Amino acid sequence: MTKAGKSNHSTAGRDLAALFASGSVRQQLTALYAWVREIEHIAGKANEPAILAMRFAWHREAVADLFAQSRKIRRHAAYAGLAGLIDDAAIAQNDLHSIIDAVETGLDPDALTDQPALLGLIDAHFGTVARIAAQICGDCDHPRVAAAARAIGLDRWVSEFPMRAGRQFALIPTSDLNAAAFNIHRLATGREAEKAKQAFAPTLDYFAELLAEMRRAGPCPTALFPALGAARLSRATFLKAQRATDLYRTDFSRSQMACQVDLIGASLSGLL
Repeated sequence: MTKAGKSNHSTAGRDLAALFASGSVRQQLTALYAWVREIEHIAGKANEPAILAMRFAWHREAVADLFAQSRKIRRHAAYAGLAGLIDDAAIAQNDLHSIIDAVETGLDPDALTDQPALLGLIDAHFGTVARIAAQICGDCDHPRVAAAARAIGLDRWVSEFPMRAGRQFALIPTSDLNAAAFNIHRLATGREAEKAKQAFAPTLDYFAELLAEMRRAGPCPTALFPALGAARLSRATFLKAQRATDLYRTDFSRSQMACQVDLIGASLSGLL
């Protein structure tokens, strides 16, 4: 929770959208998101690179243990749920490892050379999660999955601007920093809000194009809404970022009630 009654909707939105699923599908989505949340929160639990690397390695081994011939389930609530999900929904080990790899790589600013690199990271992380969620909902190959996943990923990326900038994690592609005559060290100080917004502009421009493309695509299939519905919440994040003069001090959190109302409207119209 970032403030009383508020949450990071880019994370909570997946859980709220999952509530629109039937009982068995909802349980599987909940198990998936509980595990993904553990991976995504690793960076918030340590500062030292060596410790971060150890935590990611632990989760890779824990996933491998679930697929081993002599199966081992770690004493962790997220892994008990993941084990059941693997059995029920035939989730692939490579997909789970891809998510871990993408989250870890997404902390490395050297990996973010240009916009295609940024989108590649988002696809490997959020795209894989959305594809698994869509598989659970019955259609992982639907063309709406990739765009919705990018919207969810960009929502998270934008709303984490202050944290990523301050900790010098990957945030703005090097090509965009160079074009703005800026660098990650100056970005980390939080003292040049106008320059930071200028360097971040290409990412926001792409975000705007993506949202427009999603709206032109029309309604999301009802069966896929529990997997992709969180993309609807990304519009509020984009608008806040677009209007902000200081991205370091912009509060991107929303109340759970506001998110629920937004999702209910989206579930009725199908528009993400």
